[in-house]
Amino acid sequence: MDTQHIISQIEAVSTLEDMTRVEALIQEQPGKMIPEIQTALLNKLKQVTEQSRVAREEMISILSHNGVDYPLNEWLTPKNYAIKFGIKNVETILNWINRGVIPTDNIKEISELGLRLVKAVEYSPRTYKERDSVQSTS
Repeated sequence: MDTQHIISQIEAVSTLEDMTRVEALIQEQPGKMIPEIQTALLNKLKQVTEQSRVAREEMISILSHNGVDYPLNEWLTPKNYAIKFGIKNVETILNWINRGVIPTDNIKEISELGLRLVKAVEYSPRTYKERDSVQSTS
């Protein structure tokens, strides 16, 4: 198989199957890898790495579930919520969820992923009025 054919196969890689086929072609070649083939592989690697980076950034920025997008700057896991708002214990957030401090509209359960998201709004526990220490008896 000639070098140009292998290079064109490398450049055409778009699926795992394509890559497996190219890998087999390269392994069939005797001796050291031809510099042109090595350059083509490195260029393809750069391209795939960039595509992966862009896809990962898009995936990280928006979680989509059942046709609804949850931007991850607006919806946080309890752990990330605690970090963002300086709460020392994630259990505090879970307790707020269970007690209703965080409204149910601001909690999203994504059971398929075992994930719970909390709207990135600062909540605080209910405050209780301090009772008068001395009650008047008039």
